[in-house]
Amino acid sequence: EILDNIYLGPEYSNDFIINSIKKFTKKNRNFYLKKIINNKILVKLLISGKILGRFDGRMEMGQRALGNRSIIADPRNREIIRVINSKIKFRDFWMPFTPTILDKYQKKYIINKKNISCPFMTIAYETTDFFQKNAPATIHPADKTTRPQILSKKHNHKYYNLINDFGKKTGIYSLLNTSLNLHGHPMVCSPQDAMFTLKNSNLDGLILGDFLLLRK
Repeated sequence: EILDNIYLGPEYSNDFIINSIKKFTKKNRNFYLKKIINNKILVKLLISGKILGRFDGRMEMGQRALGNRSIIADPRNREIIRVINSKIKFRDFWMPFTPTILDKYQKKYIINKKNISCPFMTIAYETTDFFQKNAPATIHPADKTTRPQILSKKHNHKYYNLINDFGKKTGIYSLLNTSLNLHGHPMVCSPQDAMFTLKNSNLDGLILGDFLLLRK
């Protein structure tokens, strides 16, 4: 049997998340909560250069972040690489980041002559000139390859819709996607893990289900 979906980890209710947020903001006054968020707000933040953690839905199982426990950013901004490496991930400057690409745009962005499926961010591909020009933050600087998550709507419709709305504004139907964790720490699992990462890094904000935590 083919494993079609690896969003098999734990999921947390909005009630659990909001209670966790209230406890966090009570002790950490330099963050504030936006209770009602939509993709329009998130896309505006991403386009303005903000780097956001995304904690939503069931956790992905395995070694790759696939949108539900991820750090996301504008792939067009090469400077984002330096910011994430130095202020959030605390890792070496040369380590590349990867994209999530909507399935219907993959032929425009990657070279995949054998049409090999890659929903889990496990295969590296050569990239098109268009993608190299328009999503430089997600491409290895040495050989111009990328290791994408090719996302279909059936696997993660909320994340898909966010990227689709970002693409409508920018013309690029992709986001930089790296794991939501500090370097040397495991990928976050719970809301508490996610807020620990927010507090101990320079993330600009954290999407938690239907809520958004931002720095003041």
